[in-house]
Formats: sequence, structure tokens, C-alpha cells
Amino acid sequence: MAYIPKALLRRLYVKGSMQVTSEGLSLKLRNSLAPAAINAPIKITIDDVPVDPANVKVFINDREVVEPPSDEKPLEVPVGSEITLLVKGNYTKGKHKVVIGVSVKGYGEGSFDIEDEAA
Repeated sequence: MAYIPKALLRRLYVKGSMQVTSEGLSLKLRNSLAPAAINAPIKITIDDVPVDPANVKVFINDREVVEPPSDEKPLEVPVGSEITLLVKGNYTKGKHKVVIGVSVKGYGEGSFDIEDEAA
């Protein structure tokens, strides 16, 4: 399977979007690269602790994605779409390191890390 370069994927993160909410930690990605079909649940690690996919809510342009993506039912992400990831849990304001892993149909798998200050 092909691999998507980290440097390319890092361009998806909207700097300064990390927020602590009453539900957990949220952050935004913006697809400025190419139309994509995510074909597996998004994997997230926060501060070196893997997050159970059941604790991650995904929103595309403010609409919640209720069914986990799969090869049979990929999550279509058009260019210009904004993806919000809401990780349930008890997070604090301040700096967090987040690793995001994705599998995109036709492109392969990749992961990237970001470090930002949660407001």
C-alpha cells in the first residue's frame, strides 16, 4: 500500500483551531489538497496516549459523521471541506501533541503530528 507523506498531511491542520470544550478536545483540518475518500476510522493519539476510536466524533462541514468509514462506505471529503475532530475526554488548556492517522482510498495510509496550544 502507498504511503502519504507527513509534510503533505500537516498542511491539512488549521493552526490555532485546537480548543478545550465541555466534551473534550477539538481541532480542525481543512482539505486543501485533493478530493479524498477516507476508508478506515481516523486514528488519534494525544500526548502519547492512543484514543479509542469510539471516543472520536468526526464532523464534515459541521455535520456529524455517524457511521465509521470503510472500504464499502468511505467518507467522502471534497476539496475545501472542513473536518472537525472532537476527542471526548478531560483535557486541559495548554500545549498538546496530537498524532492523526488516516487511510485514503487510492492514496494509501499516512500519519502526521501537530503541536498546538489549546485555548
